[in-house]
Amino acid sequence: MRDYEILYIVRADLDDDKVQDAVKRVNTLIERSGGTSERTNLWGKRKLAYEVKHQKEGSYVLQDFQLDPTRVPELEAGLKITEEVLRHLVVRKPEKVVATPVTPPPAEVVLEPIAVEAEAARVRPEDREDREES
Repeated sequence: MRDYEILYIVRADLDDDKVQDAVKRVNTLIERSGGTSERTNLWGKRKLAYEVKHQKEGSYVLQDFQLDPTRVPELEAGLKITEEVLRHLVVRKPEKVVATPVTPPPAEVVLEPIAVEAEAARVRPEDREDREES
Protein backbone atom coordinates (compact mmCIF):
# COMPACT_ATOMS: atom_id res chain seq x y z
CA MET A 1 0.00 0.00 0.00
CA ARG A 2 1.21 3.47 -0.86
CA ASP A 3 0.57 6.89 0.62
CA TYR A 4 -1.72 9.19 -1.36
CA GLU A 5 -3.45 12.47 -0.83
CA ILE A 6 -6.63 13.65 -2.45
CA LEU A 7 -7.86 17.20 -2.82
CA TYR A 8 -11.52 17.47 -3.74
CA ILE A 9 -14.05 20.26 -4.00
CA VAL A 10 -17.53 19.81 -2.57
CA ARG A 11 -20.44 21.93 -3.77
CA ALA A 12 -20.67 25.18 -1.79
CA ASP A 13 -24.46 25.26 -1.70
CA LEU A 14 -24.41 22.41 0.85
CA ASP A 15 -24.51 23.22 4.56
CA ASP A 16 -21.80 21.99 6.95
CA ASP A 17 -23.65 18.78 7.80
CA LYS A 18 -23.97 17.88 4.13
CA VAL A 19 -20.25 18.60 3.61
CA GLN A 20 -19.47 16.23 6.49
CA ASP A 21 -21.68 13.62 4.83
CA ALA A 22 -19.76 14.07 1.56
CA VAL A 23 -16.47 13.58 3.45
CA LYS A 24 -17.87 10.41 5.02
CA ARG A 25 -18.93 9.21 1.58
CA VAL A 26 -15.39 9.71 0.24
CA ASN A 27 -13.99 7.88 3.29
CA THR A 28 -16.37 5.02 2.53
CA LEU A 29 -15.16 4.92 -1.09
CA ILE A 30 -11.55 4.72 0.13
CA GLU A 31 -12.37 1.91 2.56
CA ARG A 32 -14.36 -0.04 -0.07
CA SER A 33 -11.33 0.19 -2.36
CA GLY A 34 -9.25 -1.47 0.34
CA GLY A 35 -7.57 1.68 1.66
CA THR A 36 -7.32 3.37 5.02
CA SER A 37 -8.01 7.04 5.67
CA GLU A 38 -5.38 8.80 7.78
CA ARG A 39 -6.09 12.51 8.05
CA THR A 40 -8.78 14.88 6.78
CA ASN A 41 -8.30 18.63 6.58
CA LEU A 42 -11.29 20.86 5.76
CA TRP A 43 -10.12 24.07 4.12
CA GLY A 44 -13.54 25.71 3.94
CA LYS A 45 -15.30 27.60 1.16
CA ARG A 46 -13.24 29.32 -1.50
CA LYS A 47 -13.96 31.01 -4.78
CA LEU A 48 -13.26 28.87 -7.84
CA ALA A 49 -11.12 30.16 -10.70
CA TYR A 50 -13.94 29.31 -13.13
CA GLU A 51 -17.44 27.93 -12.91
CA VAL A 52 -17.71 24.18 -12.43
CA LYS A 53 -21.20 22.68 -12.90
CA HIS A 54 -22.70 26.17 -12.48
CA GLN A 55 -20.92 26.65 -9.12
CA LYS A 56 -18.71 29.70 -8.41
CA GLU A 57 -17.56 28.53 -4.96
CA GLY A 58 -16.64 25.23 -3.40
CA SER A 59 -15.59 23.68 -0.09
CA TYR A 60 -12.08 22.28 -0.33
CA VAL A 61 -11.07 19.08 1.48
CA LEU A 62 -7.55 17.63 1.66
CA GLN A 63 -7.24 14.02 2.79
CA ASP A 64 -4.32 11.62 3.29
CA PHE A 65 -4.87 7.90 2.84
CA GLN A 66 -3.17 4.61 1.99
CA LEU A 67 -4.27 2.49 -0.93
CA ASP A 68 -3.02 -0.24 -3.24
CA PRO A 69 -1.90 1.44 -6.51
CA THR A 70 -4.04 -0.89 -8.63
CA ARG A 71 -7.20 0.29 -6.84
CA VAL A 72 -6.76 4.04 -7.54
CA PRO A 73 -8.75 3.97 -10.83
CA GLU A 74 -11.64 2.33 -8.96
CA LEU A 75 -11.58 5.13 -6.38
CA GLU A 76 -11.49 7.81 -9.07
CA ALA A 77 -14.42 6.21 -10.89
CA GLY A 78 -16.44 6.33 -7.66
CA LEU A 79 -15.56 10.00 -7.15
CA LYS A 80 -16.65 10.92 -10.69
CA ILE A 81 -20.20 9.70 -10.05
CA THR A 82 -20.48 11.31 -6.61
CA GLU A 83 -22.77 14.31 -7.10
CA GLU A 84 -21.42 16.36 -4.19
CA VAL A 85 -17.82 16.30 -5.45
CA LEU A 86 -17.21 18.84 -8.22
CA ARG A 87 -13.54 18.10 -8.88
CA HIS A 88 -10.88 15.83 -7.39
CA LEU A 89 -7.16 15.16 -7.73
CA VAL A 90 -5.38 12.09 -6.35
CA VAL A 91 -1.61 12.45 -5.91
CA ARG A 92 0.90 9.83 -4.77
CA LYS A 93 3.02 11.13 -1.92
CA PRO A 94 6.78 10.61 -2.07
CA GLU A 95 8.18 7.51 -0.41
CA LYS A 96 9.31 7.97 3.15
CA VAL A 97 13.08 7.74 3.28
CA VAL A 98 14.38 5.71 6.18
CA ALA A 99 17.45 7.36 7.62
CA THR A 100 20.31 4.91 7.61
CA PRO A 101 23.40 5.67 9.64
CA VAL A 102 26.15 6.90 7.39
CA THR A 103 29.43 5.12 7.94
CA PRO A 104 32.50 7.05 6.90
CA PRO A 105 34.58 5.46 4.17
CA PRO A 106 37.71 3.66 5.32
CA ALA A 107 40.71 5.86 5.80
CA GLU A 108 42.95 6.04 2.77
CA VAL A 109 46.58 5.10 3.14
CA VAL A 110 48.71 7.77 1.55
CA LEU A 111 52.26 6.82 0.68
CA GLU A 112 54.53 9.81 1.02
CA PRO A 113 57.55 10.09 -1.22
CA ILE A 114 60.82 9.36 0.44
CA ALA A 115 62.72 12.52 1.27
CA VAL A 116 66.13 13.11 -0.30
CA GLU A 117 67.65 13.60 3.14
CA ALA A 118 66.49 10.21 4.27
CA GLU A 119 68.10 8.67 1.22
CA ALA A 120 71.37 10.47 1.98
CA ALA A 121 71.30 9.16 5.55
CA ARG A 122 71.20 5.59 4.25
CA VAL A 123 74.36 5.99 2.15
CA ARG A 124 77.37 4.35 3.80
CA PRO A 125 80.20 6.65 4.94
CA GLU A 126 82.66 5.03 2.48
CA ASP A 127 80.37 5.82 -0.40
CA ARG A 128 80.20 9.46 0.71
CA GLU A 129 83.91 9.86 0.39
CA ASP A 130 83.76 8.46 -3.12
CA ARG A 131 81.06 10.93 -4.09
CA GLU A 132 82.89 13.89 -2.61
CA GLU A 133 86.06 13.06 -4.57
CA SER A 134 84.28 12.88 -7.88
